Amino acid sequence: MDIRSSDHALMKGDRRRNPLAITEQCTVRALNRRLLPLLFLAYLTACIDRANVSFAALQMNHDLGFGPAVYGFGAGIFFVGYSLCEVPSNFILVRVGARRWFARILLSWGVLAASMLFVRTSHTFYLLRFLLGAAEGGFFPGVLWYLGNWFPVSHRARAIALFSTGASVAQALGGVLAGALLGFNGRLGLAGWPWLFLVEGLPACALGILVLRLLPEHPAEAHWLKPVEREWLTARLASDRAHEMNNSTSFSAALGNPVVWLLGATLFLATTVSYAQILWLPQILKGFRISDMRVGLVVSGMGILSTVVLYANGAHSDRRGERYVHAAIPVLLTCVGWLMLGRVQGLIFGTLVLGVLACRKSMDPPFWALSRSFLTGAAAAGGFALINSMATFGGFVGPTLLGLLFKATGGYHAAFVLLATFDASVAVLILGLRRTRGHSGTPALDVSAPR
Repeated sequence: MDIRSSDHALMKGDRRRNPLAITEQCTVRALNRRLLPLLFLAYLTACIDRANVSFAALQMNHDLGFGPAVYGFGAGIFFVGYSLCEVPSNFILVRVGARRWFARILLSWGVLAASMLFVRTSHTFYLLRFLLGAAEGGFFPGVLWYLGNWFPVSHRARAIALFSTGASVAQALGGVLAGALLGFNGRLGLAGWPWLFLVEGLPACALGILVLRLLPEHPAEAHWLKPVEREWLTARLASDRAHEMNNSTSFSAALGNPVVWLLGATLFLATTVSYAQILWLPQILKGFRISDMRVGLVVSGMGILSTVVLYANGAHSDRRGERYVHAAIPVLLTCVGWLMLGRVQGLIFGTLVLGVLACRKSMDPPFWALSRSFLTGAAAAGGFALINSMATFGGFVGPTLLGLLFKATGGYHAAFVLLATFDASVAVLILGLRRTRGHSGTPALDVSAPR
């Protein structure tokens, strides 16, 4: 039986009579069980450590005298360091291996995240945020490359979705945890915000040690797979590589390709909006005159909703074999949400609109699965790094731009209109990429050479 024929059997539910389908199901479950939990925890910690400054700002800005422009620039400069280091980081990753390089990333960012408790001036704020971004740079695209070396195409969006839910779960847990830690104000002579940075920074160091000990480098090291499962996985991944449009192993091939740059520009606009939302959300909610704890609870509720929608969209994208519409719909919804948020009054209606905005992360699994279909081998690592480095620079532009607009206008309305415009542009660009496809969900353009 052809190695791809098991997809049809799984779709028909004929698992009992098809040994190959049973092998596929058992193998993917084993991959989910042994690889994703550790990577999920690492990404969850990363998202908490990069965004906890948004909660710290509820006290820190007052204590240190930071205005909206200072905070917006300091929150966003994390992504300058991140963007500058992503491509070099993934270049090294391919050569030294994922296990050692992920461990280095986790250990260095954990130390720097905890060191944020020493911030006293705007210059130290800028410096530590920049270094934290540089330390973490390369982790997310590195994991995407790593998952592509383990998961077949037909299961990749779900794997990415499970991993990516770390961001939504981080929002859910981070809100409650931040509200509690800010309540430590005055303990041992420290304000609440230094406690927040210290307690949330150290787990990354512990995870770095676990990654170094537990993360397998490639399927040949997966001794927890049965021989028949390892053979099926090896054959299936080889078959997928043969069907993907780019079979080049050149790292530089992706960096010079215009399609990859277009994907990067699309995700840049999406990330500009996403991190404007993440890093300003607690202060937007504080405008409803609620306590720090209630701010944390509302953000946590958004994180729970985001987690559910993100996985559901990724799984549905895999079942339908379609990426473009599944990536575009979430940003079209959030475009409407931003326009509504500028007009609503009151916490109840504002929270309902924020629930719509919570759906925006669900574009990530189908978008990254689409991107992975363009690239294989070392070119995938380079392409992911380039796309994500362009995208994460949006993490600098979004918070900084929102801070400047708030300072200039004294409110959020102009910023919300601009963010809605960006989201509409993202949807148009994603749907425009469909012209490069040969059939639903798979691009037809050969990106192995620039055009």
